[in-house]
Amino acid sequence: MNTSALARQPNPLPNPFRPGNGVAPPYLAGRDRLLAAFEDWLLEQPPLHANWALTGLRGTGKTVLLGEFATRSERAGWLTLQHELGDRHRDDVRLAEAIAEDCKALIGRADALAAVGQAVERGARWLRPKRIRVGQVSIDPSYTDDAPAAANVMGNAFGQLDSVLSHSERPGAILLYDEAHLLADDRGRERFPLSTLLATLGAVQREHQRVRIILCGLPTLSLNLKRARTYSERMFRHVSIGNLELDAAEEALAIPLAGSGRSFGLSLIGEICEQTAGYPYFLQFFGAFACSRIGLEHIELADFQRVESALLYELDLAFFEDRFEGAPPTEQLVLEAMARDTGPVTLRRLRPQLSGVASVDLLVRRLIERGLVYRTGRATYDFALPLFRSFIRRRRQLTRLTRTVRSGQNAENARDT
Repeated sequence: MNTSALARQPNPLPNPFRPGNGVAPPYLAGRDRLLAAFEDWLLEQPPLHANWALTGLRGTGKTVLLGEFATRSERAGWLTLQHELGDRHRDDVRLAEAIAEDCKALIGRADALAAVGQAVERGARWLRPKRIRVGQVSIDPSYTDDAPAAANVMGNAFGQLDSVLSHSERPGAILLYDEAHLLADDRGRERFPLSTLLATLGAVQREHQRVRIILCGLPTLSLNLKRARTYSERMFRHVSIGNLELDAAEEALAIPLAGSGRSFGLSLIGEICEQTAGYPYFLQFFGAFACSRIGLEHIELADFQRVESALLYELDLAFFEDRFEGAPPTEQLVLEAMARDTGPVTLRRLRPQLSGVASVDLLVRRLIERGLVYRTGRATYDFALPLFRSFIRRRRQLTRLTRTVRSGQNAENARDT
């Protein structure tokens, strides 16, 4: 292949891949059975579990699936609302306010008359009349100077939504919350957002399951639910998603290419699947990079290898570096120690390497919460992201060479140490 084909920017040939945060891929591979189970759940009356908890590491496609769940729910007649949670929702009062607003939005879609009533009631809080009537809607507003408890706000919101749905032709409404692992209870600060959510939702769902919820987040979400309420296992079906199997990973590359008029050699598809370990985001990134940087309709492994170093450099800057730098220095030491091994590492092996670092167990737990590390077995851990180990090794080598150059030593000697 001539070098001009590598240098053509922008590349005029089509690029079917779409790496991004929550961006739907051109072909959703490997999730057929899960989506079929979800559609069955929509039809169950009553369902075995009224709610779902969708967990997985970052980049495995959770947000994409959440959007697909919403699309299929709406198609089946359900009302849906998606909401990405943030740090402010760790506070139960803030969470209650958000849920109340979300329920009001769904009520407005379910019943236009109810929406009018909501608007009138909000205005009444300023005017404070004794009674208001608009058409057939009659309101006796109650006023208080004290903010209601978070449990009351959530309970009222779920109850009102359920009541409106009971007079609607809709089968129900589903609230889909992303980044829900942030809802962990904090007893030290007396903040119980998750416990409050489960208690109030459970009360509404005891008789009917018209109001359902899907929580989506990192694997710590499952543990947070169990800690919040012992009965949460009866409320939620826990669904964990991970990397794609080999055949699904190959389809994720080959099927979008087939529709674009471009193609990868079988050896190249195999190489990408092996390097990425079927990690959905990396499959999209590798495919997009190859199509962008190589100006050929058919790309072979040898063509890809010519741009592979540039791909890794861009991946380091765009994906790995921020994640590594976002961890405090003590957590970075743990990551570097893990990178010295070739596979999963035990705490017993880590502690001697980090003799000057206190609370290694706590640091590992924090790395799990960041989505950088995951538990593979009893007291055994590995990197959550493919290629993260090799990135840390490259980074450590570059850091060593930089320090060597600054100190006036020979860089070639440093490579041999």
